[in-house]
Amino acid sequence: MTKAVSYPMDRKAKLIGETVTVDGQLKELSIEGVGVESPVKAKLGTRLQVAFEIPALEYFQNLSLYGLVTHIHNISNGYYLGIDFEILTPREKRILEDFIEYKKRLHKQGLHHFKPAGE
Repeated sequence: MTKAVSYPMDRKAKLIGETVTVDGQLKELSIEGVGVESPVKAKLGTRLQVAFEIPALEYFQNLSLYGLVTHIHNISNGYYLGIDFEILTPREKRILEDFIEYKKRLHKQGLHHFKPAGE
């Protein structure tokens, strides 16, 4: 995961590699990358497509973003992968920024009991 402020979550995600596709759980999100739980290990530097849905810009948005695995560690049900995004389109960036602003508002209103990582 990157050094940008990230927000914890628990959303379904699909990890799509060159030879395998698996279901995972999106655990953290920032403007620069994601942290996902995966049943399958990926090597550092592996390019993966991460597909997930988040509420942003007044609707649920489906994103399918490419990134490189920059961090791996074992967890009880598989592996935690830190994935840094490659170049985002302006629209993808707007969607992520809107979702992150939404999470910040919830945190400030006391509706979420977490402290964003990196803060």
